[in-house]
Amino acid sequence: MASNSKRQGRQSAESAAQTQLQVVQAATNLFADKGFDSTSLRDIAQQAQVTHGTLRHHFGSKLDVWKAVADRVLEQYQQSLMPAVMTANQAASPLHAFKNIVSAFISTSNKNPIYAKLLMQECTHNNPRSDYVKQHFLGIHILIEPLFLEAQKTNPKLEVFSNDSFFLALLSLTFFPLLLPEVTQLLSNKQDSTSIQNTEQLILNILLGDS
Repeated sequence: MASNSKRQGRQSAESAAQTQLQVVQAATNLFADKGFDSTSLRDIAQQAQVTHGTLRHHFGSKLDVWKAVADRVLEQYQQSLMPAVMTANQAASPLHAFKNIVSAFISTSNKNPIYAKLLMQECTHNNPRSDYVKQHFLGIHILIEPLFLEAQKTNPKLEVFSNDSFFLALLSLTFFPLLLPEVTQLLSNKQDSTSIQNTEQLILNILLGDS
């Protein structure tokens, strides 16, 4: 009997996790495309193919759903950047370690262009959501600052930047083509894996040179 209860509990937990993932995935698309204010809980429930009551049960408010979406996006960036941060001391040089982090940021953004839309939706306003993004997203930026300062000592191209201005330049160069793909298409007839790699290398060359 106890075994059946444990199995049912595990299945219930797995089912809840799957439902929450469906909601977060649906909400990510809607918030990125329509914005927070223009997206309703019923829109999210319909897109996720769950009832409005089920969504309320798992998340409560629309802001709670948004925070779950933001957490997932920020977690993706952390998972891509943290290995490079953690192994920085083992890298051939601080500049090489810093370049790996910058490359990981560009790669993650290009593989998930919806992240750029979602983050920029909020960074243009002053509200609890923008504060949430700044607090968590910029936390990664601050963590990388010591590596930037070390890399700056050996790369003349970095001398013109502060840690903040470099991050802003990186955001601009990475996010602009993702936010305005129509402009990018005017300059290139294709958007395949090769062109994405070329874009990543171009950004690295602009910011870091041939290092």
